[in-house]
This record gives sequence, structure tokens and C-alpha cells, in this order.
Amino acid sequence: MAEGVQKARCAHCRSEIVVPETYHHGDHIKCGSCGMRHKVSRGDVLRLVIADVAPLKEALQANEAMTERLEAELRGVRGSFGIGVNGLGLALIYALWQIVRKDHPIDTGLAWEAVAVAVISGVLLEAANFFVFAKRQRMSRLSTEIDEARAESSALRQKIREAGRV
Repeated sequence: MAEGVQKARCAHCRSEIVVPETYHHGDHIKCGSCGMRHKVSRGDVLRLVIADVAPLKEALQANEAMTERLEAELRGVRGSFGIGVNGLGLALIYALWQIVRKDHPIDTGLAWEAVAVAVISGVLLEAANFFVFAKRQRMSRLSTEIDEARAESSALRQKIREAGRV
């Protein structure tokens, strides 16, 4: 390396940038690979921090809005009844079957049997939906996306803090 020249990594794309000694603390330098503008931070170690944090703040706001939307969607999926509501339809079919085919009289006994069929079939259908079908997969996918968005938000906050130190 030539005298008076140091290298530092771009805070955005991580490529090496040659920083001559003519650049002092707080001066701006542009990355040749991605075009991101940086501030030179000369201390014990040469560092480059992002000069303009406005795009980072906008990205952070967009990321936080996406995280809130994903969390709301996850709450909706967790709270939904999904296919378990079909237990009511099965109970109605059961009651009609008993009345039409088996000439069962309409009474409270039949109503309680229909309620039992509705509850049991609803719980079984919802359990199958949770453990086997789409609900569990969707909850897993949303949880993964939320974790990734939170990690991205954390990285953006760190870059904004570093840029504010110079």
C-alpha cells in the first residue's frame, strides 16, 4: 500500500475503498462500487460511516410498517376459526339427517346432540388445520418474515447510530 493511503470497507456493500490521507475526519467520500456517500471517521482506526441517513430512515419506517402489518396478519391467523366453523354445518347436516331419514322428533335431546357434533367436529377440524394444513404453515412463514424484518430494522438502526457519531 502506498504511503498516505488507507483502505476501509463500504458500510453498504462492504467493498474496499481507498482513502487517501488528504481526506480528513468528517470529509465525504463516495464508494466506487455502489455509489454510497460516506463520512471519513479518523480515530484509532479509519472507519467509513454513511453520510446521508435519510434513505436509511425511510427504509426503517417502511420496514417497521411492514413488521406491524405482518404482526397484525399473524394475530388474525392465530385468532381465526378457519375450517373449524364448518363444524356448525356438520351439526346442521347431522340434525337434518336425524329428522328426515331416521324420523327423530325435534326436541332438546336432538339439539344437544347437534351441539356436541358441532363442538367435536369443529375442534377436530381446527386441530387438523393447525397441525397439518395451511394455518400452521402460514403462521410459521409469517413468524419467519417478522424475525427477518426485525433483524433488518436493527441493522438499519445501527447504521443510523454510527452515522450520527461522526
